[in-house]
Amino acid sequence: MEKIRNIYEKLHSIKWAGIKLQRDTKAFNYKYATLSQIQEKFWEALQEQNLVVIHSIIEWCVKTEIVDVETKESISSQIEMSVWVKPQDKWSEITYYRRYNLLSLLDLEVEDDDWKKAQDSKVETKEYASKENEPTEWMSDDNLKAFIPFLNKFSSEKEAVAGARKKYKVSREMAGKIEDSWSDLGLSSEA
Repeated sequence: MEKIRNIYEKLHSIKWAGIKLQRDTKAFNYKYATLSQIQEKFWEALQEQNLVVIHSIIEWCVKTEIVDVETKESISSQIEMSVWVKPQDKWSEITYYRRYNLLSLLDLEVEDDDWKKAQDSKVETKEYASKENEPTEWMSDDNLKAFIPFLNKFSSEKEAVAGARKKYKVSREMAGKIEDSWSDLGLSSEA
């Protein structure tokens, strides 16, 4: 009679099955594996081990659970959602957390976890905002008008957005307006 393996033995088999993720999507100067790619690449291996993945939202947390259909054992990971995210951006946040929960449970690493790379991309803008002040106010259209005279201090649209984030919380929509304003002034990025 064949011994029934526990959930950890099954996950260990999947981890060492040699499944490779391709960093197929680029955003903010880094590449990463999408949730759909992770699900597609691991679907068959999970099925072979009689494991199922369940994503749910419970009490403002995105929870991902891997359940062993045979033994009813499960492991889970959850991340608390942000309260301040606009409803239009909430799905992106949920997808992001589902991806990270799944990567965590399967013990996988991807390039966008590189903290140093993210830190190196930040821009110092002491002329406009002090690094000591944490932004508490959302940037509004009026704040944008006051910020426009400082746009020539930045060498790219992305740096202008980073500069605004030193003083304000900046939504995606407002980041687009900053980039448009920077371009409208005829400023150009150095190649």
